This record gives sequence, C-alpha cells and structure tokens, in this order.
Amino acid sequence: MNRYLITGIVTTILWETLSCQAWTQPPSCIAKSLPEVSNSLNSFRKREVIVIGKIPEHPYVVIVPGNSYKLLNSVRSYVADAFIAQHKLGAYIYAGGSSYREKAECLSHLLKSRGLDARVVYFPKKN
Repeated sequence: MNRYLITGIVTTILWETLSCQAWTQPPSCIAKSLPEVSNSLNSFRKREVIVIGKIPEHPYVVIVPGNSYKLLNSVRSYVADAFIAQHKLGAYIYAGGSSYREKAECLSHLLKSRGLDARVVYFPKKN
C-alpha cells in the first residue's frame, strides 16, 4: 500500500514539474535566439498601397485584453505595430492576425511566455 502511495506522490510531483517547464519553453515556431518580435505584423504592402490595421483575410486574431498605454507599450516591445481596438465586448490590444490558427497561437504563446494575457480569437469575415 505504501509503495503505491509513494509512487503516486512522486508521479504527481514529476508531472507538475515537467508540465510547468513546458509552459515556460519558447514556442518552437519562434527562433530561440530571437528575444522579441519587432517586425510589423499588422501592415503589409498591397500593390502601391500600404494596408494598416485589421485585415479581413486574417480572421485569427491575437488580442491582449485592456486598453492602457502601459499595456500597449508592453505589447509593442514584441510587436511593433500593435494597436488598441474596440469591440462590443470591450477594448483590447490587437497584437496580430493570421489566416492560420497555428501562426496566431504561436504569437499568443510568445506573448504569454512574456507575462501578457494573450488570447487567440476568431473574427469571421463579414459578407
């Protein structure tokens, strides 16, 4: 009986330790040598026009709830062109968008690993 109890306790402790380390690892989609994402994620060139802001073809959006300039500057230290946006549910910081959920999850994981409350939300195209 004691052997099973000890095995269970050791297994639980190891599981908690390993799972905590997994959450603190940098995402595999971000180079480990890259301390921050400083490129523009929210603007691109389309022919002769530069499009800035929410892009309809990128429905998977990485947001950080809140609208303070202190929080915005924290996000901008990783995503240079993040901006404050408004939704009927409240204000948030738009960190970036993607056509693919995996790419959005990667940015969200990077921001979470830096202590920010990043989330991926889906904003479908309006017809």
